[in-house]
Amino acid sequence: HLLLKFHLFLDYMIKNYEKAKAIVKKYNQEHLLSFYEDLDTDEKNFLVNQICSINFEQIFNLYENSKKDEVIPHNLIEPLPYKIKDDLSNKETLNYEEVGLNKILENKYAIVTLAGGQGTRLGYKGPKGTFELDIIPKKSLFEILCDNLKDFKHKYNITIPWYIMTSIYNDKETKDFFEKKNYFDYPKDSIKFFTQSQLPLIDTSRKFVIRRNL
Repeated sequence: HLLLKFHLFLDYMIKNYEKAKAIVKKYNQEHLLSFYEDLDTDEKNFLVNQICSINFEQIFNLYENSKKDEVIPHNLIEPLPYKIKDDLSNKETLNYEEVGLNKILENKYAIVTLAGGQGTRLGYKGPKGTFELDIIPKKSLFEILCDNLKDFKHKYNITIPWYIMTSIYNDKETKDFFEKKNYFDYPKDSIKFFTQSQLPLIDTSRKFVIRRNL
């Protein structure tokens, strides 16, 4: 069985490589596979899958459109209507709170946390949300956010869905962190992870820029 799986995987990689090879030739991007033989198996698979998933036509169209000098008339740019909370009367504040609470109780509300970045600017190695603040007791940014959700759950007996956007660079580490922390005792099924999309970089000669993690 192991030998069969190995041959199937090898066949899959060969077919994927040939597909990627045809794609880069079509769009004059052969340099993307120039270091293919220097990679290990996982890196080869990752590179080929990336190439096969890229919409090259879309990237080139976006690039060409970015060079257009499009002028937007100033009278078409207007601020969105808004209200300043401190200027609201008590009655208005209570009314807005009631509207918001009703939407939550109707399951029409969710929390989205954009957590695709690393903690580099904090001098921390790892996903930014896993950074622990020096408070008593120490808590990560993720746990502090989750505390608010748990307070609401305790108060109103409703679980708010929590969507967390990661990146391809910190997705696994973020999920492992939540597993390790037992999802901060928040219902696991109500926490959903999704990975942000990415666009490749191209230079002025329409060549894709290679970035390899060290």
